[in-house]
This record gives sequence, structure tokens and C-alpha cells, in this order.
Amino acid sequence: MSRLPIFRARSLVILAWLCTAILVLIAASSAYDRSVRSSSPFIPASVANHGHSAPSGTCPPPSSTTPAPANAPGVARALSPAELLCRPAASSADVPKLLHQSWKTTQLPAKFQKWSDSCRQQHPDWEWVLWTDDDNLRLVKEHFPWLEETYLGLPGNIYRADLARNLYMYKFGGVYADLDTECLRSTPDGLEEYSIPFSGVNETTGDAEASAKIAIFGRMGTDMTYEQSIPNAWMASSPGHPFFLRPLEFAHDELEKSTSYLRQLLWKTPNAEHMTGPIALRKTIMAYRYSGAEDEVVLLPGRMVYPYNWKEHGDFLSVCSAEQETFNATVCKEKLEVKKKGSISITYWSHTHKGAGSDKHNIELISADK
Repeated sequence: MSRLPIFRARSLVILAWLCTAILVLIAASSAYDRSVRSSSPFIPASVANHGHSAPSGTCPPPSSTTPAPANAPGVARALSPAELLCRPAASSADVPKLLHQSWKTTQLPAKFQKWSDSCRQQHPDWEWVLWTDDDNLRLVKEHFPWLEETYLGLPGNIYRADLARNLYMYKFGGVYADLDTECLRSTPDGLEEYSIPFSGVNETTGDAEASAKIAIFGRMGTDMTYEQSIPNAWMASSPGHPFFLRPLEFAHDELEKSTSYLRQLLWKTPNAEHMTGPIALRKTIMAYRYSGAEDEVVLLPGRMVYPYNWKEHGDFLSVCSAEQETFNATVCKEKLEVKKKGSISITYWSHTHKGAGSDKHNIELISADK
């Protein structure tokens, strides 16, 4: 009798035993991770209960901090991150007239500068803050110290930039817009039909304690099942909205999974879209809405914030994508009929990151002054 079938049978038994052992170890690791998270919550109770940290650092801000750009008449007033960090935390249910944007440094590529200026021009009675990578780290260290290990443990700056915009919304509220977003009209005018209250510094339109807070995002396209159908390129919120703690916890959990010794055998570190970007955002929004939470999350139709849908770009790609040599914003807006649609903004999807780093080619394209 040949020993080959017996050898094969034993090999299959050993292989099955090994697979079972690995699955048991992974399950045990997951159970341990869950028990650790349940006994030691990632988000401190004082924060989860809508607590706000007091201003920290030296106020007025020291001269060593990055100053705000010079102000010009008829545009949103430039406010340095250091100055904003010195303000007491707001608690109003209104959306503050505060526009956040971010880049590596204060030196913006030519097209980013042009589109950023358009947002300031559309919001002349607002304040505008440009956050740099250094500013974002200071924000984490001073106001979210429990997040620092997770923040610095993320695979690249694009992950950190994605995560930081949630901090702007939670701590200060206002509107965040990516720098490849052109503002077409003022946000309050565009959202008039939704009766969303906006207020400037030291202004409120209602009772902060009695009113539920609101967070606002835009859909891209009409396919609600598409995993990137809720981009994180534009968002608005009242300060202290509890939803914005969800993406922080999601990123923390995903990072733990990818760095676990056992899971490194089978688990690949998620890309930015899955860990901190639009895919993660859609998942957390869906979970939040099903949780029955009191504070509202509003999803605007695609025509309002993202009239250019890069998933179904059709004939628009050549003129609407900032990645194309043939990009032409004027023709793009005409083809998409943004005025007729009443669009608040349009994002040209420059995709300046590549993996965990930067896309040098696309940065060159948006740096061209044409």
C-alpha cells in the first residue's frame, strides 16, 4: 500500500489544525482588544459628555507662532490658528461663521490660493483659518492629548489631515473645505431652505442648551450604496457635535487592528480612504444615524456641494478634474450648470496625495498659475 495518501491525509490534518489555531488566536486577540476598549474607553468621559477644554498656551499668542495672512477688504478676515486656540470654547447650536482650510504650510499652490480666495470672497463677514501640519499637531497636543498617540501613529500626513478636520468641527464648528474646492455662493444663502442658523463671534440665534447641534455633509452622486458617496472634502457643524468623536474612535480602532502582532499576518494597513477618509466617514455616519442620537446629521444632495461626481464623470473629466492637463474650471461649471443647480461649491478633486505621501505630478498641476 502506498504511503502517499496517508502522508497527504496527515498533511491536511496538520494544515487544518494550524488554520484552526490561527483563527482561535485571532478571535482571542479580538476579544482581548474589545475587553480592553470596554474597560478603558479611548475617548475620555469628560470629552464624550460634550466637555470642552479651556484655552491653553499663552494668550495673546506668542510671536513665535505662525501669523495670519494679511487681511484684504471684502473677504473673510484671516485668523491665525494660534489666535483661535486662545478663544474660549463655543457652545452654541449655531454654525459659526468660521471657515477652516489646511495645507502643509502657509504657502499655497497657485490654484489652491485662487480657490481659497473665492471662499473668502463669498464669505466677507466670516473669519478664515489656514491650518498647517504644525498647527494641527499643536491642536492635538493642547486640546486632544488623549489622541496624540493615535494621531502620530497614523501612516502618513494625509491620514492626519483627514483626522484633523474632525477636530476643527468638534472644537470650533464652522465650515471646512478642501483647498481644491471653489466656493460659488455663500453657505448661509445656499442652505437657506434648511433653516440652519449661522452666527459670528459672540453672536447666537437661539438657546444653546435647548437646541440640538447639527452636522452637515454632502453626498456625491445618487448611488447611496457607493462607499465613497459621502466625501470629507466639505463639512459644516455646530461646535461640540458628538458625531465628530466617532471618526477619531474609528481611526483608533483601525490603527490598533493594523498594528496588532497577530493581525499583521493577515491584516493590511488600510489606505487613507478606508481609515480616515470618505469610506470611513460614510461608515461612521451610517452607524451614527442608526444609533438614534439626538444631535442631527444632515446629508445634502450631490448638486449642492459636489456637482462634479468623479465616479460618473462622463464627458466632464477632461475639463472638471484638476488632475487633467485639459482642466478648465470655467467650462466645467458651464457644462455642469452649477448656477442653475444652486450649487454652494464645486470640488475639482486634485488628489495631491498618493498612498501615505504626496503626488508630485498633481501638485505641479495645481501649482501652475493658469
